[in-house]
Order: sequence, then C-alpha cells, then structure tokens
Amino acid sequence: MRINKVILNNFRIYKGKNEIHFSNHDESKNISIIAGQNGFGKTTFLSALVWGFYGRLISDVDEKYKKEIYESGGYKKYAKTILNKDIYNNEKETKIFSVEIELSDVYIPSVPCKNIVIKREFDVNTEKEFVKILIDGFENELTKEVGADLFINDFILPREIAKFFLFDAEKIVSLAEIKTIHEKRKLSKAYSEVLGINKYEKLKKNLESLQIKFRKKSASKKDRNKLEKLQLEAEDTRKLIEINESRIKSNQDEIERLKDLSEEYQEKLIREGNTMTVEDLIRHKKLRDTLKAQSVEIKAKLKELLELAPFAIAGSKTRLLYNQIYAEFQQKQKQIDINFIKTKIETIKEKINNQFETKTIPNDIKNEVIKIISETILEDIGQQKVTVEKILLDLNAEQSNEFFAIYDNLKNSFNVLFKQIVKEERNNRIFLAKTLKKISNAESKEADVLTKKYKTEKAIIDKKIKELTIEQNKLYEEIGALQQKLTTKSKLISELAKRVKLDDLDDKKDKVTSRLIKELNDFIIRYKSEKKFSLQQRIKQELVKLMHKKDFISEVDVVISNDIIDINLIDRNGNIIDKETLSKGEQQLFATALLKSLVDESGIQFPVFIDSPLQKFDKKHSQNIITEFYPSISKQVILFPLLEKELTKKEYDLLLPYVSQTFIIENNDDSSKITECKPNELFNLIENKNNVYTH
Repeated sequence: MRINKVILNNFRIYKGKNEIHFSNHDESKNISIIAGQNGFGKTTFLSALVWGFYGRLISDVDEKYKKEIYESGGYKKYAKTILNKDIYNNEKETKIFSVEIELSDVYIPSVPCKNIVIKREFDVNTEKEFVKILIDGFENELTKEVGADLFINDFILPREIAKFFLFDAEKIVSLAEIKTIHEKRKLSKAYSEVLGINKYEKLKKNLESLQIKFRKKSASKKDRNKLEKLQLEAEDTRKLIEINESRIKSNQDEIERLKDLSEEYQEKLIREGNTMTVEDLIRHKKLRDTLKAQSVEIKAKLKELLELAPFAIAGSKTRLLYNQIYAEFQQKQKQIDINFIKTKIETIKEKINNQFETKTIPNDIKNEVIKIISETILEDIGQQKVTVEKILLDLNAEQSNEFFAIYDNLKNSFNVLFKQIVKEERNNRIFLAKTLKKISNAESKEADVLTKKYKTEKAIIDKKIKELTIEQNKLYEEIGALQQKLTTKSKLISELAKRVKLDDLDDKKDKVTSRLIKELNDFIIRYKSEKKFSLQQRIKQELVKLMHKKDFISEVDVVISNDIIDINLIDRNGNIIDKETLSKGEQQLFATALLKSLVDESGIQFPVFIDSPLQKFDKKHSQNIITEFYPSISKQVILFPLLEKELTKKEYDLLLPYVSQTFIIENNDDSSKITECKPNELFNLIENKNNVYTH
C-alpha cells in the first residue's frame, strides 16, 4: 500500500489548499523528507493524516489525542481548534476544513481496486463531520454497507496499530516505559492486533457464544433456569455498566457547562477590576511569606560580607598587611637552627670516618668528601634563609592561615559575591513589593458587594465541578468492579453451558462447534508460540543491528500470558534488564527495534511516517538507524526532521541514496505551504530560506 497524494485544506497552520504528491517510480528509494522549522507544521501534517483516517475516533489511536480532546471539552470543541485561525476569524470565509488521502496498491477481498480516495471534512458551523470514500473514482456498496470508519479500520489500517506506522520518534520511548497492568493490557491489545492473534481470539469467542446458544436451547429445566438466572444477572450487570457510562457522559457534559459558567464569572470579576481568584490570592500570600523568608536569608548573607568590608575598603593597606604576615610566616617556616645542623654535620663526619677506616682509601680523598658534604649543606641553608627586618605581628600558623583565607576571599570572590547578593536583595525587594501590592488590591476588592457576589457564585460552581469530578472517579471504579463481576458471570455461564444435555440436532452442531473450538484453541496456542519465537528473534536481530554495545542484550524473551504480552530484555548474566535504567537513546533504540519487528511480523504493507527522527541518538546509533532502519521498515517512509538538529548534513548524505523526494515547509504570515525541491539541493536551498529552520 502506498500514499500517492495528500491534500490539506484550512487544517490549522495550512491555510487554504495544500497538496503534496509522493512519487512511486523507484522502489530502491523509499524515503521522502519533509523539512521545516519548529512550529511550521511537521507534527500538524502527521496529525492531519491521523484525523483524515479516523476523525472523531482518533482518541483510540493515541493518548495524546485523547488528552487534547478531553482538555478541549469534547470532540466538537476540539475540532473547532483545528480550523485555520484566519479562516475562523474571517466572517466571509466558509468554516470548513478537510483532509484528502489517495492510496494505491490496496488489497480488498473480492473488490477490484487500483486506488482509494478518503476525504474527511468538518463543518464548524453545523458541527458535523462528513466522510467520503471512492474506490477507483466511484462510491462502493461495501463502504456504504459497513460504514466509512469501519471500512477504514478493517481494510486500510486498524486504529489499534496506527501508532506503529504514524508516530513521533521522540515520544515512542513510551513503549519502553510501560509499567501498570492497565497500560500493558492496552498495549498488548495492539500487539495482538499487529501479530494477527486477535482475529483468531475473536473467532473463538464467537464460536463459544454460538455453542452457548445451542446448549441453552437443549438444557434441562433445572440447568436452564440456573443458566437463565446467570444470564439475567449478567445482563443486569451490563445495564449497570451502561447506566454508569451514561452518568459519566452526563456528568462530563455538566462539568463542561459549569466550567463555561465559571469562566463567565471570572470574566465578570476581571471587568470589575478583580482578576485574582481565591486560589490565586492564597498562592500570592504563600509567595509573600516565601519572599519574606528569603529576604531574611539574603540580609544575613549580606551582614556576613559587610564584616569583611573594612578590609576591602582599606585596599593597599590590606595588601601591605598581607605582605608583612606572609614574610613573617615564610621566615618561621624556613628558619633553621644552625647549631643543630653543625652537630648533624659532625655526626656525618664521624660516620664517614668509621666507614672509611675499613676501606683502603687515602686521607686526602676522605677529607675532600667530608668537605664537599659540609659546604653543600651549609650553602643550602644560607640560600633558604629569609630575613625580615622587623617582626611586627608575630602571628602563629593558625592566625596566619585565617588571614590568608580572608585575603584570598577578598581578592577572588568578594566583589562578585557582594554584587550578586546586592542584586538578589534588590530583586527580592521589588518582587515582594509587587506581591504585597497585588494582595492589597485583591483584599481591597473583597469589600465590594458585586465582586463578593461573583466570587461566591464562582466558588459554589467550582465546588460542584470538584464534586462531579470525584463522582466521575467513583463511577469509573464501579465500572471496573462491574466488569470484573461480568467476567466471573460469563465464566460461570460458559461452564454451566458445557454440562447441559443437548437434543440430537443441536448435539451434532455442538460437537462440530466443540471440535472447531478445540482445533482453533490448539492452533492459537501454536500460533502464539510461533509468533513468540519469531518476534523474539526479530527484536534481538534488530537490536544487534542498531546498538553498538556488543553483548549488551543477550536474549529477548516475549512473555504471552492470557491477555498480557510482555517483552523482557536479558543481559549476558541471564538477568532481566530494567528498561527504566536504559538511557533515553537506548530506550528509543529498543522502541525502534520493537516497531520494526512488529511491522515485519504483521505483514501489513503500510507507509511509515516518522516525526522528529534521530532525536535521542548519538552519531554511531544515528548511522545505524539511517542505514539499517529507514531503508527497510517500509516500502514508503516519510520523515519530518528539523535539519541540522535531528538530521545533520553528514547524516543526510548517508541517507541520500535512499531518498526519492524532498519537500520544504515555508511559512509566511503564520501560514505554511509545502514545496518540492531536488534531494541534492535540499540543504543549499535551506540555507537561503531563513524561515525554514533554525540551528
């Protein structure tokens, strides 16, 4: 599968129609590059693709979109933020944005297909979303029958695995940071979908449901009643879950309404001249107390420095004092007792005489040796002698060292430190005065009747929002407990259904179904084992290619347990490596190797889009990624680098043999457009376009 063309219309920073065509003439050159400065629309382009495929269902693709929708106050409000700002603020313009994607080489069972066009648009005024799918230029009954979103999910790319093909390389390290069971279960669902395990599990569940229907129909009265009772209880549990989900939705709508009302009261307070909320006032009072405490500390430091100020003021006098103390100190250090040295010399002479008596050495040589030693020692003593004309201070060693420390402080750091503390004191005083003024103004407004009323009403609303949020959390907890209860009931229903007696016809159906379930279960076990082994080998192989640490990863262990798929890295000693101890670059290498392995194992031929490539890699790892990862991960790879930061000229030269097309995102008047350029001219053109990137 390939993407031939993408058209963005009024999608955020892309004002008007922006059309980009991807060529398909050389399979050995599978990489396209779209370069642009931060804020010019690289990530926006990737988000536009995700929205173009999934629309309101993008929250199922990545937590990032789910969070953005929640913070916007729901999908419709989120969608309004997508429309280009100039278009949104211009009353004459039509308030519609859209994304169109043209695909080729798509295989759809029993449907001839050369290309597919997906066009999704959103009307901000009517708050309605429209999707049109054309197969070879015409609408197809299949897309009408199953629905556009289901068609895209089942025949183009499932939402659960889109994150493995459309991703931000800087944030993909999250694959190495999964900790909780909930996170593992959610990611395992995506793994299962990629590896093809999920479709067989679904088929098995469908067969088990069919078998329960056969057995319920043929059950004895006692078992039938028990089975029906359990099914009623299970149905009641499902209804309770639905009620809680409905209450959650209702509460969320109410929370959004109350937030809007709270903002209205805040605007009224601003108009009345009171821009500070109760929370802000409390925060400012805490800041005031902190600044006062800091002021005391700064003044204490200043007082310590002021004790040294007289020495600093004295200047040259302090220097003379230092010279006198140093000279006296040196004289004491180097002063030697001459009589003691002469006694030692005599001792040396005596020892030399005693030694020479046993040797046949002439006296003139012996006397010459003694003379040389005596004169050398006395000469050295004479050179080391320090003379001070007059002892004035006579400080001991401890007192001298204390003064030297003070002098060194005055000479090297006193001036800088003094200026710094004075600056800190001034800044603290100014900031404290501003904070006190804000508090004073806010407290003076408290007496205003209208302001007081608005604040009271806002406090009541904010309290309701807090209470509803607490209730939401409880409802989520109840849903978790009910789902656990439903799972238990379903298991009991399944076990009871196996014990019932069947009619002849249903018995035959049941036997066939049982045989199929057993065969399918055996197949799933074998399939999981094969995928486990295959995935282990692929991940290890990719890590060996990408990492430059030899034998850092000895083995890779894929653990498949019920609905959890976990991936462990084993060191040379057979210990599991805690992925949190890996550097960010190593975590990204692991995530990269995992992505490549999953893509290869899935057999899904879909273009790979990568934002912020090479973000955490050193030169060695970057080279491995360029030569081993990008050329092989997919037949079509689109990179969105920040040049000279995420992709240097040297790295680009390594990548150039695999590059088929390059594009530049240019920005004028806060509006971006994409233009194509020749691959070998990309960096030269960039140097002449200061508005494309920064170093």
